[in-house]
This record gives sequence, C-alpha cells and structure tokens, in this order.
Amino acid sequence: ITRFRPSSVSRTLSPNPRKFQFRVAKKWGAGHKVKLPPYLFSPRKGAKTRQNALQHLDQHHYLTIDLKQFYPSTSFLMVRRWLIADLGMYEDVADLLTHLVTIDNVVSFGSPVTPVLVALVHRRLFDNIAALCATYQLNYTVWVDDLTISGPSIPGDLVVQIRELIAQAGLQSHKVRFQTGNRAVFITGVGVVGARLVVPNKYNLKLKGLWEAYYQAITPEEKLSCVDPLLSIMGTIRYITGRRSRIGQKMSNQMNSLRQERDKIYNRIIIDAKSEDIQQFEECIFAEAIPWD
Repeated sequence: ITRFRPSSVSRTLSPNPRKFQFRVAKKWGAGHKVKLPPYLFSPRKGAKTRQNALQHLDQHHYLTIDLKQFYPSTSFLMVRRWLIADLGMYEDVADLLTHLVTIDNVVSFGSPVTPVLVALVHRRLFDNIAALCATYQLNYTVWVDDLTISGPSIPGDLVVQIRELIAQAGLQSHKVRFQTGNRAVFITGVGVVGARLVVPNKYNLKLKGLWEAYYQAITPEEKLSCVDPLLSIMGTIRYITGRRSRIGQKMSNQMNSLRQERDKIYNRIIIDAKSEDIQQFEECIFAEAIPWD
C-alpha cells in the first residue's frame, strides 16, 4: 500500500506543484465554525421534520413557499462569490474549492456537502426573510427549500416582498400557499391542527391494512411477518403525534400488547417444533421395521 503524499497529488494535478500552494486567510483560524441560525432546521444535525412543525403550533394563518429547482439554481458563480465575499478566501482557493463541490456549473446533487453548502451560500437571503418576518412578529422556519411562515395574521403584501427577495438572490419561488388553522396544515409531511401534531392519512390507511393482514393470518409464521411492520408504523405515528398525546398513548399500549402477543407466538412455535422433534424421534425408535433386524 502506497502512503498518501500531498506532493504526489499536486504533481498529478499539475506538473508545477507551486500552482497548488494556496494561501488561506488566517483570520478564520483552524477551528472556525459557522453557527447555524435558529430558523434553519435542515440541514442541521439531529433535526427532524417534527421539530420543524412544532415551531408552528396553535397559529391562525400559515404561508408556505417552495424554492424552485433549489440545487440546480445554485451556480458555480454563486458558490465562488460566497467563498470570497463572505468567508474572505483568496480567489485561487475559492476557485479550487468551487470546482470540488460543483459539476456542470451547479452544485453537485447527491453530495453530502451540498445541503450545508447551499444553505450557507443563500444564508443572506434566508436572513433577510427572517428579518422581514420578525417585523411582523411571525414564526419562520426553513427545511432545505421549504419556507414556512405562521402567525396570528399574515399580511398579503408579505408574499410579494418575499418573492422579490428570492428573485434578487437569483432563485425562483413556486407552490405558494395560504392556509388557515381550521384544518390540518402539513409542514414537511407533518400535520399541524391547532396545538396538536397529526400524521398524514396514508399512515392511518397503512396501519389499518396491516392490522387486517395480521388478523387474517392463519399460521403463526404469517402473524409474525406482520408484527415488525405494525410496530414500525405505530412507532412512527407515536413519534410524530408525541408520546403524551392521546394517540401516542394509544399507540404505546397497542405496541406493548403486540410485543406480548409476539412472545406468545414465538413460544408456541418453539413448543410445536419440540413436539414435532419428539414425535419423529419416537417414531424412529418404535418403528416396526428396523433396518438392521
């Protein structure tokens, strides 16, 4: 195995190694970290869609806006400009880093660095929208390319102002929706109804179908095949609605009962298997025609 040597890599990139000896601005230091704003829930380590929806509980009006083609719209020049203007990097360093994180002049879709990078590149846009919402005392969160705003009342011209900010940043907005709290408002897949969180109806339909399959199962093996999917979907519903909610407590009770039933099925299968082995052994011992007689 050949040991990694930076000099060999630089010579592979260029016959002149000095071309890749860049200067990094010292003011940032080796341990510099970018602090994420409180409104940003994705990309954020450990953040879940439920936490994003919790910020909008018990509101009267909701406004959701999607950023159209968010990743493909983040260009090579946007990334380079951010590295130079916001991070204070030298141009040669910014050029190299931008080439590493982009492909075909846009950020690399599917790369683990892209979600964080894009959020930072458009940080100024998100901050401007946050400041605008703060003037109206509104809640505001960002989940990748989904912007959610809620409050007692949302002025109509706020949408115009936000869309102007988005256009000035070189992006496009679409799927603009005004909703009221009279019925479920789904925020990144989690429903908000007043002060409660609810799951989309597809979860309830899936749970109903799994219970039907469980009760229609004939053999113990068929029943066992339904247990894990049931526990999984009930665990998801309990997590979204909350352990202390009425639905969450109902899910907990059903999960405990199902686990106990699963243990009984396992024991029954083991007992049946042992009984079958004993029966086969006895048939062999007490057979009328013994091969060696």
